[in-house]
Amino acid sequence: MRITSQMLIDRTGFDLAKSLGRYARTEIMMSTGRRINTPSDDPIGTQHDLTLRTRQNAITQYKANIHLAGNWMSSYDSGLGDLKNIYSSAKEVAISMANDTYDATAREAAAEEIESLFQQVLEIANGNVDGRHLYSGFRTRTKPLEAAANGVVYMGDRGVINLDINFSGRIVSNINGGDLFFKQLTTLGGDSDLNVGMTGDTLLADLHLGAGAAVNSGTVEVFDANRNLTYSLDVSGAVTAQDVVDAVNAQLGAASNLSLAISETGASFAWIPVIGASNTVTDDTPLANLNGGNGVQLDPGKLLIHNGNGSIYFEASIGSANTLGEVRTAINDALSAQGITGVSVGWNSTGTGLAVTDSNSPPLGLFIEEVSNLSTTATDLGIFGSVGSLLEGRDLRPQAEFVITDAGGTVGTDLGLLGTIRHESAGLDLDPRLTLDTRLTWLNNTSGFDLGRIKISQGNEIAYVDLSSSAVVTVADAIKAINGCGLAVTAEINAAGTGLQITPILTDRTLIIEDADDTDTASTLGLAGSPDMLGSMMLLATALHNNDRGLAEKLNGNMESAMSELLSARASVGAKVIRMETSLNGLESAETEVAKLLSEVEDADITALATQLAKEEYMYQAALVAVAKALQPSLLDFLD
Repeated sequence: MRITSQMLIDRTGFDLAKSLGRYARTEIMMSTGRRINTPSDDPIGTQHDLTLRTRQNAITQYKANIHLAGNWMSSYDSGLGDLKNIYSSAKEVAISMANDTYDATAREAAAEEIESLFQQVLEIANGNVDGRHLYSGFRTRTKPLEAAANGVVYMGDRGVINLDINFSGRIVSNINGGDLFFKQLTTLGGDSDLNVGMTGDTLLADLHLGAGAAVNSGTVEVFDANRNLTYSLDVSGAVTAQDVVDAVNAQLGAASNLSLAISETGASFAWIPVIGASNTVTDDTPLANLNGGNGVQLDPGKLLIHNGNGSIYFEASIGSANTLGEVRTAINDALSAQGITGVSVGWNSTGTGLAVTDSNSPPLGLFIEEVSNLSTTATDLGIFGSVGSLLEGRDLRPQAEFVITDAGGTVGTDLGLLGTIRHESAGLDLDPRLTLDTRLTWLNNTSGFDLGRIKISQGNEIAYVDLSSSAVVTVADAIKAINGCGLAVTAEINAAGTGLQITPILTDRTLIIEDADDTDTASTLGLAGSPDMLGSMMLLATALHNNDRGLAEKLNGNMESAMSELLSARASVGAKVIRMETSLNGLESAETEVAKLLSEVEDADITALATQLAKEEYMYQAALVAVAKALQPSLLDFLD
């Protein structure tokens, strides 16, 4: 290929421009100190640079988020600490005013103190940082709490503000006032026990709070210790409490001197032994049961037996005897040992005591007396006096002794029947559960309550529920009346099955339940109180105004719970602060590393650039000289 002059000119110009470009780029790097000034300087390096710049911007944003959240956390920490101290003060007031040494005047002054503390709570809760309210959720321009005469309403929302604080983590930077101030600290009536009484209609399945009684599990054995008799009782067909009573009494019979009934308190079954002359004695009758349970003097435990002329004179010892049979044996043996025949100790005509018979003709003229003025053994055995042909002992009035045990099952245990019965005895409380069909008159162990109206305040709304109405007969009626009061509450039987409980449906306002019309209905039913910390403080002030130390004492527990919630919230804030500090330290380290990497990618080596610039300048000058020589003009270049 022939190389023309134009080709030489073009090539020389291209090389000159290229040399000039290199020189210019090097000069720009030298002046800016940066290796990359345009993407074309280093496409791969530019991509790396953009990645590092993105990371650097993210670090800057994370640090800004931490700074913003830190300001809020500082305010939360201070505010929650103040709130905890306020509730601590309220608790101290509640404790002191529950003491009966204070009068109505002192409690009135304390009520004013509580009202002042409550205003401080509202001020803290409605506080703001840079015009943004701390406890309003997303509605930071709206005050979270609006107080009225009867309660407080939450005006914020449930918004959760999340802030990223590092490349893989975020925190919730706000505390929602609805969750904190209206959290249910307790369930009104959740631990109440209305003491449902047992009636004949009570289902055995409802005993033991619904656990029931295993009436098909074995039988109940009744042992009559006085007469050495055992009765086996089967109540497997019983469904109600009255079925048990009827079955037991039918199998015992009147001759047993024992019957079963529902106790007067309505809390259990009760054994009723028959006390009186109809209680016969046997050889097995314990001496301790005689004389109405006072027993027989056994120290020294001797009888003096003699005749009128003193030819018969001896002491019969019964000190080691435990039963009447052993007494009879001891006396009869003593008579035999003295060579006395025809005289013996048996039973009186009614079977209620001893008798001494002298079948000799004529009788031996025996007397049975005490061995000393301090002894009462013969008297206690009912055979003190002249024997003659027959000494009819008195009624020994044995105290009943029935031993009740399970036989092959747990029915006796489940029905609270076990034990040793010597007098009328109520068994264990069988705790019938509260059901919708339970009549209000069955409460308080079938004594019922004197019920009236209760006052329910929810936020700025009030309702009164009349539980004394003739239409309110059962628990279901009471629940219906409360649930139909027009407020957002739910009344139901509590989880334990022992009472009523009321819970709020809306959790953005206070709930307060009080006695009304100078009655104690709400308190009696275990419903008086407030489940949240704001309502509790309002009710505490009301209780003190009303000189109600009982309610003040009850609310003390809510003050303690409120303190726990505030401490927990503050601890959560502290944990977030620690987490943010850890993230900030990590971000600063990452920021330093990114800056280092950016420097490695972007920054130029000035020393090397100076050498490079000199080189490029020399090459450019050389190129100019070469071009000048290659393109020397001739006369022909100037000819037209």
